[in-house]
Amino acid sequence: MGKTFEDSVILVVDDDEMNLRIAKMILERKLSCKVLTANNGLSTLEILRDHYVDLVLLDIMMPELDGIETLQKIRDDENLRDISVMMLTASAEMENIKKTAALGITDYIRKPFMPAELVERVSKKLNELNALEKVLIVDDDKIRLNAMRDIVEENFPYEVLIADSGAAAMKILRDNDINLVIVGAAMKFIGGFEILNFMARDEKFGAIPLVIGDSSNLRGLLDKIKIAATIEETSPVESQNISPREVENVVDDHADKKKLANVVTTTIGYKLDV
Repeated sequence: MGKTFEDSVILVVDDDEMNLRIAKMILERKLSCKVLTANNGLSTLEILRDHYVDLVLLDIMMPELDGIETLQKIRDDENLRDISVMMLTASAEMENIKKTAALGITDYIRKPFMPAELVERVSKKLNELNALEKVLIVDDDKIRLNAMRDIVEENFPYEVLIADSGAAAMKILRDNDINLVIVGAAMKFIGGFEILNFMARDEKFGAIPLVIGDSSNLRGLLDKIKIAATIEETSPVESQNISPREVENVVDDHADKKKLANVVTTTIGYKLDV
C-alpha cells in the first residue's frame, strides 16, 4: 500500500510569518499531512538535511538567500537534489520562471493563494509523487552511485533515492515505501552485508526485491524488471559464469537466506527466492 497524505511531510518556506501560518493550517486541516516551516533559505537547507521531506513549497522572493539560490543549493547537494519542489511566487517575471525551469522546476503556486487552490495543487503533486515506484540505490563510491542513478533516472519512471553507506540506506528504508533496492556490486562486503542482514531481519524489508549490480549491467536488469513490484514474476538472473542448474544448487545451499526476496549478482551469479 502506498503512502497517504497523512504520511506525507511538506516543508513550506516563506519569509512572511502570516503566509507560513495560513499555509500550515490549511494543509494540516485539509490533507492531514505533517507541515514543517522555514522563513529563510539557510533554515530550509538545515531542515532538509535533518528531516525527511516529500515536498517543498519554496517562496522565490526572500532576503539574503532567495528561493532560486536556495533551489540551486538543493540541486547541488547530492543528498537533497531529488526532493520535489514547487515554487511560491507573487512575481510573474519571465526571468525567474526561466531560472527555476533550468533547475527542473515548472510547478508554481501564485501568491496570494486561495485555500482550495493550495489544497488542490499540493494534493495533485503528492498523488504524482506517491504513484511513482521508489528505487533505493546504495554504493560507497559516489562516482558509481551517480552513474547508476543516472541510468535509472534517464530510462525509467522511478523516483530514485541514494545512500552512500549501510546506515544511510537503513534510514531511507525506515522512512520510505521502497519498491526496489539496488546495491553496487563493488561495494565493500561489510557494507553490503550490513544492508542484507538488516533487510532479512524484518518481514517488511525482507519482501523488498533487491538487486546487486553495477552500471554496466543495470540497464539490462531493469529492462527485465520494469516495475519493481513484478520482479518476482521475471527472470532477472543472467550470468555467463553459471548455468541455471548451478543457480538452483546455490539456492538450495542458501536456504537460510531465503527471507531476501531476490538477489541478483554479476559477481557471484546466484538468485535467492522466497
